[in-house]
Amino acid sequence: MVCSSRAPRVSVVITTFNRCALLCVAIDSVLAQDFPVHEREIIVVDDGSTDDTRSTVEQRYGDRVRYLYKENGGINSACAAAFDAATGDIVAQLDSDDYWYPSKLSICVPLFDQSPDVVAVIHDLDIYKPDSSAVSGTSWQHLNVLLSEAPCDGLLSYLDGYPIPATTSGSLWRRSALKHILPFPAGLWGFNDAYCVRNIVFYGRICAIKKSLGAYLVHTSNDYAGGTMRADKARLERSIRESRIMSEEFNRRCALFGRAPGKRRMLIQQLALLDSCVSLRLLDSGKWPVVKWIIDNELGIPALAQIQSILNVALPSRLAVFIKNKVIGRFVSLD
Repeated sequence: MVCSSRAPRVSVVITTFNRCALLCVAIDSVLAQDFPVHEREIIVVDDGSTDDTRSTVEQRYGDRVRYLYKENGGINSACAAAFDAATGDIVAQLDSDDYWYPSKLSICVPLFDQSPDVVAVIHDLDIYKPDSSAVSGTSWQHLNVLLSEAPCDGLLSYLDGYPIPATTSGSLWRRSALKHILPFPAGLWGFNDAYCVRNIVFYGRICAIKKSLGAYLVHTSNDYAGGTMRADKARLERSIRESRIMSEEFNRRCALFGRAPGKRRMLIQQLALLDSCVSLRLLDSGKWPVVKWIIDNELGIPALAQIQSILNVALPSRLAVFIKNKVIGRFVSLD
């Protein structure tokens, strides 16, 4: 395989488990890119599928796709295997149930050429629901993203309390920078996209494209975006454990680099964890739907859509009392 001297070679990595039909849509979207074929490779890591994934990929794509099978070990074990297999200077992730628009790579890859310290490029995604061809929104639509396409200090923005959106199919990494943040922390089963973007920014700058360059399919088998996690005790418990692992790892790296989260960032982390804790307690009590409505409408925590307005103005007294007496005092301490 010959690599162009004018642009880096890209490893497109796709992890999958029992999603044969959707996987083909994802692969086809990579093959349809208006990006030089000889400057990219496609790697599919099959995390122990029991459907027709292997035979379909091998028969349909042949040597156009490098297919790797492993015993089932979970999302991050498959992601780690994909990263290990990548040979390109840039690693572009794609979920097996998502797909890219044709110009995604040709728009994103040149941004790495702006400066050798660009370690990540992220972009928005259109959201589609099952059995619908209409866009129902975008993954960034409720987020106050201050980053730009020009290389910027993502760490500073994140420490100040502003989001660095993390979606697997909307993320590209410089492989040399990934090596600084791998392997994934023990116990972190998912959230590989959030983990990578929040930690890779310690090692360089980031570019953010506020345009949808692909499609994100929301369905009930999505691990975190399918709309069922908050009614699933096992998923909630796992989410709480992993949120704590993520925070611990981020804080460890902050200490290593002599950086510290601002008050806004610390409050957002507390509120996000609080939301899951409240949902879990309410599932146990059987009153989850009622108080979920209170959390959604009073705090807006689930999508973090209202966090910025909450933190930018004085809390209404009724809301402050609710947080202090009904939620924070019972489930989590802000001390």
